Amino acid sequence: MPKIYFQLIRLPKVKKTIPFILFIFSILFSNAQTLNSIGITVGGTAANQKYLFREPTSIDKKKYTFGFNASVFGEFFSHDYARWVTEIQYNQKGSTDKQPEGNYATKLQYLSWNNYLKLRYEMYAIIPYIMVGPRLDYNLTQNTSSPVVTGKFLPIHLSIAAGGGLELVSYTNFKFFIEGFYNPDVMPAYITSPLHIMNKAIELRVGLKYEFGKKESCNTPIYVE
Repeated sequence: MPKIYFQLIRLPKVKKTIPFILFIFSILFSNAQTLNSIGITVGGTAANQKYLFREPTSIDKKKYTFGFNASVFGEFFSHDYARWVTEIQYNQKGSTDKQPEGNYATKLQYLSWNNYLKLRYEMYAIIPYIMVGPRLDYNLTQNTSSPVVTGKFLPIHLSIAAGGGLELVSYTNFKFFIEGFYNPDVMPAYITSPLHIMNKAIELRVGLKYEFGKKESCNTPIYVE
């Protein structure tokens, strides 16, 4: 199984992955007919890891570590209830391994390409919504002091994210929102014969987006003589 994963990961050249993602992202942004809004987010990440030992078989859940996340995104289509969001995100993950002899930290930095189905419902003062979709996670750096982590984390792996948020109704083109995500791996981020590692993260972030088109009105009637 580890050999299969490594063969799949090595097929694309890692050096070409990020430019390709940015190229696709720029094409989507350039299509003004479908692009509804663009925006940024910043927030915090609480991450931990699950160590899956194979010989003997056991599962060891590590403690949370805290990091930073930020993204730039585009929201597509203007349907009242359903939209598509794609984003490039920087995220810090890892865990703390507490042992009798000391604490061992694992710190990872990822650049991710995220895509979500966004379901929303417009109310008078707020717009609640839920989002779900896959993430393609590219490992920028790793730093670990754990004695059992002897190899490299995979350069690319898949995770999934599900969450929701609240957007404040604004009568300008700028919209403020707050949202949270649960982000577990769907495949191991680290694979060796004795050990597989799965990431898990909880994100809380705030954002600001610019919505193209006309400003919303407050529905005040206008009387003309």
